[in-house]
Amino acid sequence: MDLAKISIKLRPRTPWESIDLGFAMARQWFLPLWLLWLCSAMPMMIVLTLLPLPLWLAGLLLWWFKPLYEPPLLYWLSRRLFAEQTSVRTVFGGWSRVVLPQLFANLTWRRLIPSRSFVMPVVVLEGLKGKRRNSRIGVLGRRSHAAGWLTLVGLHFEVVLEMGFIGLIVAVIPQELLWTDWQSYLFDPDPLSEWLHHTSALAAMSLIAPFYVAGGFALYLNRRSQLEAWDLELGLRQLAQRHQRRGLVSVASMLLVSLLVFGLQPTASQALEINPAASQQLIQEVLAEEAFGRYEEGGYWKYIGENSDQDSGWLEAWLKQVLGGFHENLAYSGEIVMWLVAGGALAYLLYWFLHNRTLLQGQNVGQSDKKKRVPSHVQGLDLRPESLPVNPASVAARLIEQGDHRGGLSLLYRASLSVLVHVYSLQISEGATEGECLEHVQGYVREDLNGYFAQLTRVWLKLAYGHIQPTTDLSVKLCQEWPGHFGVKHAG
Repeated sequence: MDLAKISIKLRPRTPWESIDLGFAMARQWFLPLWLLWLCSAMPMMIVLTLLPLPLWLAGLLLWWFKPLYEPPLLYWLSRRLFAEQTSVRTVFGGWSRVVLPQLFANLTWRRLIPSRSFVMPVVVLEGLKGKRRNSRIGVLGRRSHAAGWLTLVGLHFEVVLEMGFIGLIVAVIPQELLWTDWQSYLFDPDPLSEWLHHTSALAAMSLIAPFYVAGGFALYLNRRSQLEAWDLELGLRQLAQRHQRRGLVSVASMLLVSLLVFGLQPTASQALEINPAASQQLIQEVLAEEAFGRYEEGGYWKYIGENSDQDSGWLEAWLKQVLGGFHENLAYSGEIVMWLVAGGALAYLLYWFLHNRTLLQGQNVGQSDKKKRVPSHVQGLDLRPESLPVNPASVAARLIEQGDHRGGLSLLYRASLSVLVHVYSLQISEGATEGECLEHVQGYVREDLNGYFAQLTRVWLKLAYGHIQPTTDLSVKLCQEWPGHFGVKHAG
């Protein structure tokens, strides 16, 4: 997979922005996607009509076999997204590799999974199955509920389009030729009405399918981009290519100047006068790139006391107006009852959410017990206290002074995670990324420790993935400040 050929702009997106991106891809390539879906669904419809089945059962089976029609669309999208031209013949030439894997499971116990379009790339594109598939889906689907809403909204749009097609056809038929009415159509349909129903259903499903598959695929791409930092990798590649081109231009310019002055070279003092300014300009250009940070604005609620001017009796006044003939105490009692009912409903919803949040995240209930266990490794880093030195900050500072910035900062970051997991009981899964660890820390520990860990994470990310080595002073400063945030509790 060559990220340099990707035809979309990689940047952090919310799930709803990702779905909107998928809809944009579906609009851009609607015709080939629509034809791919019809090439899969039409033969199935013909086969079902030739079998001795009731028309209602044939229509139900046509809808149930959707997992048979959707993988070719996903396969074509995955190739087209990376500028690879794939014909319909090529897609159906590899039909067995795209559709048949895990088809029985997709048509049985997985058929009604709401996040079908989101998890489909794990099987079709990554080829995972069994425990590896479940583990992969658990990581990708963490804190993502938009795929279920995509399925629900897509189903509603199919129903609306189907009824719209039926209404349009009935509206254009002259009254003297109309063979049925709405009551007969809904409760006692004849074979012709059933054919009209199934044809309209097929048309509605064919129009929604490209948007449904593309929306789920965009959610999958966004989640992988977040976990694997695709946007940062692509930005660093482009930056390296840009500076490589600048370097070639600079070398050519130097050769030209050397030829003009016939060997005349600047002195060492002149070079020292030029290089700092050029280096400063280069640093400013690098830091101005989008990949090195973004601005985010947030807010929070703060209690400022009661507002004496607030009119809190609107419900009581409304009840008095409606029940004007009754005693005024009845309105007051009614308000109390309504507030009690609303409070009870809110408390029940909160209780249900706290006990079922793993189900909303698309995970198994049994996984909640696993999360409570303290992990021994995160991102491959050993977090066991016995694996760390007695004074991690001193050892890290010594490594940095010897020139091993990566080893020193890795030890400092590993020791910080160990304290957060074992002392502060922070729930971090073994496959959590650096960004997810930072999200867990925010709001869970005191503000000064939160700020220090955020700075340490930024420095570590730039060094580990961007190969941008921090200054020795900054690295040593992080080592010196570490005991004030983590050292006392770690030693205890």
